[in-house]
Amino acid sequence: MFRIANASPDVDVPADAALRTLLVGALFLGAVSLLSFPGLRTGATAVGWPPLWLIGMPAVAWLTLFLRRLPRRRKLASSAVLRRRRPGLAQAQRRPVSRRRGRISVRAALIAAGLLPLLR
Repeated sequence: MFRIANASPDVDVPADAALRTLLVGALFLGAVSLLSFPGLRTGATAVGWPPLWLIGMPAVAWLTLFLRRLPRRRKLASSAVLRRRRPGLAQAQRRPVSRRRGRISVRAALIAAGLLPLLR
């Protein structure tokens, strides 16, 4: 990880250059074969959808190789910076919960549930 963080994006590793050339070549050959042979554009094969394998997969591999070389953040922000609050704002506080004023009687609960006939 230390070597990757200090490497400049302009310096090219020989293995990456060879792999990039191979992937671009595979992408080019896949595009030419799809344009040349109309039968490859159909989905009736045993190995799957040919445009995916001839164009999609080399393109994704090439993009992954490119994105892997992007510069990374050198160091993380400290936790004190992340926890810093804006000045002048107080900490939020909970409001007290208002309690019910009256309790329902047992008799009223039984009447509401239909277990006791209404007495008038």
